[in-house]
Amino acid sequence: MSSLNARYHEQVYDLSGPRALTFAAAVATIARVSGRSIRYVELTPEQYHAELLAEGYPAETATALNALFAGMRAGHLAEPADGVRRVLGRDPLDFDTYAAQAAAAGAWS
Repeated sequence: MSSLNARYHEQVYDLSGPRALTFAAAVATIARVSGRSIRYVELTPEQYHAELLAEGYPAETATALNALFAGMRAGHLAEPADGVRRVLGRDPLDFDTYAAQAAAAGAWS
């Protein structure tokens, strides 16, 4: 294993942007930079679980994803992490910057 690979071997990095962001705020940003009419509609946990099952996810996976998103909705994963800085040695891009660059590259056209 090279010394570069050894540096990252068996490490876990939480990755995030520099600020907490709600799904609604992210969708509003994407709508603005893409020039598209998009709105965020939050599903209840029961609706989300039913949607996952309707998409063909196994019940165990739907339950696990629903639990993950319940934690996100409650704000338990909202604290920005330092993984980008630790791995790349630079600050992460703000979501607004990322979304503008993605839109310019045709991501939502």
